[in-house]
Amino acid sequence: MTGPGYDLLVVLHALSAVVGFGAVGVTGVYAASARSAPNPSRDAKLVRYFRPGTNWAERTMVMTPVLGAIVLAVGDHPAASQAWPWAGLGCWVVAAAAATGWCWPAERRIQDWLNGGGGSDDAKADLAGFRRACRDVQWAASAISVLFLIAVVVMIGQPS
Repeated sequence: MTGPGYDLLVVLHALSAVVGFGAVGVTGVYAASARSAPNPSRDAKLVRYFRPGTNWAERTMVMTPVLGAIVLAVGDHPAASQAWPWAGLGCWVVAAAAATGWCWPAERRIQDWLNGGGGSDDAKADLAGFRRACRDVQWAASAISVLFLIAVVVMIGQPS
């Protein structure tokens, strides 16, 4: 398949990656800001960003390999037999594991602390735990961003 339909699939594949991985990177930046804030529970932008619930923008990264597989399946060239799509998928698998096992649980701890009474006496006692969660999000987001950049280079360069 070639033409506008194929191009749309490629754009959707790239957009899911940019939005999903970009949102993880932005969360890492906000976690760094929260980690260094003198009184994070009183910072309206942090409380607003880390509002309770799922960050759906980050979850769009889940669609990246699905759309990539569709692009490969409908494409006119046998890319699936080459190494580059598998290298990109490998980067995604490691990034997804880091997101689900490391980044997103720490992000939930930040949400709970900021929105569940971060200014109370009990929460102040656990400020160190909050800062550890912020550090975990920073490191996880950094690792995920590096994996995304590697995958982008592989996808664009398409080494055999």
